[in-house]
Amino acid sequence: MARDWNNRNTAWDKNKDKKFTKNYRKPIDYKVMPVKVSGLKVWVQNGDVDKALRKFKKKVANSGKLQDLKAREQYEKPSIARKRAKDIARKRHLKEVAENSIHKKRKY
Repeated sequence: MARDWNNRNTAWDKNKDKKFTKNYRKPIDYKVMPVKVSGLKVWVQNGDVDKALRKFKKKVANSGKLQDLKAREQYEKPSIARKRAKDIARKRHLKEVAENSIHKKRKY
């Protein structure tokens, strides 16, 4: 099996051996590519940056991404994670029972 190297030194000659051809990617021109923006977005209208910042902070708080980030700062053992989840579920259940209770306490 003879292989011929072409003049450019970038790929095997395709006519001789299909098995040993190399496929090279075209270089990516980042100046021409469209910019993809993902994540949370807020538009600034009429130059009101403070209002846009307040909206952005509210979106971040509601999305829960900041809580996830803080939770992943340190490792949490699986047993502690289960215990924390169980406590949260217990509090949620007690709150639901208190709201649907027949004997509600008077607030006065």
